[in-house]
Amino acid sequence: MDVRQIRHATILLPSDDPGQRTRGDQPPARGDITDLHVHGADWSRLQATERRISGCHLTNVSLAQAHLEDARVTNTRFTDCDLASARWTNLKLDRCAFSGTRLTGLHATGSLAFLDCTLREATIEDSRLDGAVFADCPMPQTQLARTTMRGADLRGSGLTGLAGAACLAGAIIEGSQIPQLTEAFLADLDIKVEP
Repeated sequence: MDVRQIRHATILLPSDDPGQRTRGDQPPARGDITDLHVHGADWSRLQATERRISGCHLTNVSLAQAHLEDARVTNTRFTDCDLASARWTNLKLDRCAFSGTRLTGLHATGSLAFLDCTLREATIEDSRLDGAVFADCPMPQTQLARTTMRGADLRGSGLTGLAGAACLAGAIIEGSQIPQLTEAFLADLDIKVEP
């Protein structure tokens, strides 16, 4: 595990060293899913109710139609994963990284919280994330399309490089994010500002 200081908190993050994780093609049938390094596996239709996923590094893993309910995902990296048509109910994601991951047709119900997560070059389309919380989540080069986020709380999250800002209609931001959101809208509309 790597240690990271965020404000006044010390956070344990998954190590980049694959040797510290167990390799596996399939998640365990019961119990928590921890410290797995998985590449190119099919975890479609994964059912994870009241389970914890922690310290995993998932690369090119299909989690299509996965159902996570009353679950918690911590210190996990999703690289080039497919979360198409996933259903998330009362899910909390802490210190997770989504890089090049596709969240297409994601349907979230109940409470959904992304806390100190990074969504880098992620694609979120045809999804319903109304009321979701994105706290301290940078979203560089993330693309939103045909997604509703009414009532979503994005305060403290980085919106620089975000595409599809119109999907944030009805979301909550703070004043310091207005310049980032303005840049996102200008880029979406291909408007150039010249002196």
